[in-house]
Amino acid sequence: FAFCCSSAMVSPSAALRASQWVSLGFSTGMLYFPTKMMEAYKAETFEGDAATLFTFALGIFGLQLFLSSMMAAAMARDAVPKHVQSLSCFCQGLGWLFFALNDGALYARGLWPHAMPPESLQVNLGIFVALAAICFSGWAEGGYEVPDMGVLPEGRPALPLVVACANLLFFGVGCAFFTEAFVDLFLPGVLQSLPAPTTSARGFFSTKEVPAGPLEGAPPLLLLIFANAGKCILVNIASLLSIASVGDETVAYRLLRVVSLANVFYLGMFSREGVLAVATGWPSPMRLSTFVQCFGTTYYCCASFAGMPFTLLQEGRKAK
Repeated sequence: FAFCCSSAMVSPSAALRASQWVSLGFSTGMLYFPTKMMEAYKAETFEGDAATLFTFALGIFGLQLFLSSMMAAAMARDAVPKHVQSLSCFCQGLGWLFFALNDGALYARGLWPHAMPPESLQVNLGIFVALAAICFSGWAEGGYEVPDMGVLPEGRPALPLVVACANLLFFGVGCAFFTEAFVDLFLPGVLQSLPAPTTSARGFFSTKEVPAGPLEGAPPLLLLIFANAGKCILVNIASLLSIASVGDETVAYRLLRVVSLANVFYLGMFSREGVLAVATGWPSPMRLSTFVQCFGTTYYCCASFAGMPFTLLQEGRKAK
């Protein structure tokens, strides 16, 4: 493995930039042009409430890819120590490899949603594997840095960064491991109200409560998007804590800035979700608690990093 990584070296900063731009490309499509993105994939496009919920799900996934892109951009700066860039490459590479294996395994087991053509999946797998190889090459060139397990973030940004990760963990675990129940917690009855598939081959929705066809086989594309969004959240949490474990206070500060910006971005999305709730009439019993949780986390993180008399030095070592 080490020989493969070192046979065609890519600098850690270049590898991070590559991952940054590809993640940004995916997130832009998901956040701003979801229907056009699905059309480009030659995937099934939805109508009515199904289209609304699908856009909602892609937005959550897109935000997490945006966070991953910002992490890569922040760590690619010349002032960031090379060993920290190396570990950042390792984390980005593992993320791409994880989703290549995750989606590839679903297809191999016959569980890939029918609404997404296999050809589109194959394109994605090629991109994911190529990005993983580039990132692992940057990891090798930077010295094969690995996380310092059990070490929490350092310095003044430590606590708000941990709080931000704890906030994300709630949504990540829920979406990744309890997908249908978690979505139903926030939007009770909405999943069950969507139309059943017209054909078994191209249908896009069924639930355990209201099965449309056999329960075995491919899950609905909607639930796959929610589940993968949750897995992306967990990958981001692991990356944040892993990078912070080998960095100093300066690195933790950079990560806190990134998380704070992503949280502010989400509050804008949360406002949009209020418009969706009014327009669709969907129940949203968790809206108030979600606002308190996410706004409180965002305010604390932003106030913490903005209130620190912090100077980022060019050598990227110590802060005054």
